[in-house]
Amino acid sequence: MNKLILIIMVNLLFNCTSKPDQNLSPMKTKTNVVEVVFFEANPEYSQKEIKTALESLNEIVKMYYGFIERTTASTADGKYIDIVYWIDMKSAKAAAKAVMKDQQALKIFEVVKQESLQMYHFDTFNQFEE
Repeated sequence: MNKLILIIMVNLLFNCTSKPDQNLSPMKTKTNVVEVVFFEANPEYSQKEIKTALESLNEIVKMYYGFIERTTASTADGKYIDIVYWIDMKSAKAAAKAVMKDQQALKIFEVVKQESLQMYHFDTFNQFEE
């Protein structure tokens, strides 16, 4: 079989199996901005409720232009870090502003102790993968 035809067939296969809401940007999208958010959990919510709420935020964040990836992590004592990768500063700041007007997101943010929240946007200058 011709190599070009094989490549086209493989591409068609993968394009047909993607989900309608799946981010189809290339796997190696260059990150230019890293958003880091530190916060503590609101003590009136269980750990399960907090994790469920924070995971549900993925469905909102992925819709913003420039979004690449998001990772959330926690410590045993209720401290959290949210790391979001963006293609540029304009996209990151626009999303940060817009999400504060999104009613669904605001409901999710109830699990966050608001006075503990610290958000930073960093320009990347080094990325290394092995």
